[in-house]
Amino acid sequence: KYPLAMVAKALEVFGDQWILGYDIGCCFIRTIVASSLGPKFQEKKCRTCVNAFHGYTPNIICQQHNHPLKNKGVAMTTTRNETLERVFSSSNQLASITRYMNAYRRRVFIDIYFCQWDREKYQNLARTIHNNYVQALDIIEDDDEAVQTMLKELQLTEKDLETYFEDEVNHFRDLGTELEEDVHAVAYV
Repeated sequence: KYPLAMVAKALEVFGDQWILGYDIGCCFIRTIVASSLGPKFQEKKCRTCVNAFHGYTPNIICQQHNHPLKNKGVAMTTTRNETLERVFSSSNQLASITRYMNAYRRRVFIDIYFCQWDREKYQNLARTIHNNYVQALDIIEDDDEAVQTMLKELQLTEKDLETYFEDEVNHFRDLGTELEEDVHAVAYV
């Protein structure tokens, strides 16, 4: 229920064409589409992706379709969808302090902890946004020039790269299937 509530709020707050990073984004998209949020999610042309680590699972098809680096519009660096895991991991420090407290005091300490967390994060927010912006400009300037130079040297176009990617997707999708004539040829030998 919580992830769908998160999507509902995002649909309400954000504009069109946003991407939800979620550790099971590859499967969660089906849940969203099957829910009452599906039509609005699709109407706004929203997408999901997995976190960068998940993309290196043995399932290459999942990686090719859902990894942040394979999705246009997603930053070239690791996505931020691991943030919640870091928050919850960090908040484990509270366990030893709040273990024997009554429910009221436990909630007070948890509230104090997250208020402090927010203050620290908001203090660094401007610097983080600025650094990400500068990094994005550098990537666009440096990497685009390098890619264009390499494409010229190899006599390729960006369309060729898209075709190669689709060929790779098709290759891995069909990897487990064998052509009937190959099966008969092996059986004959």
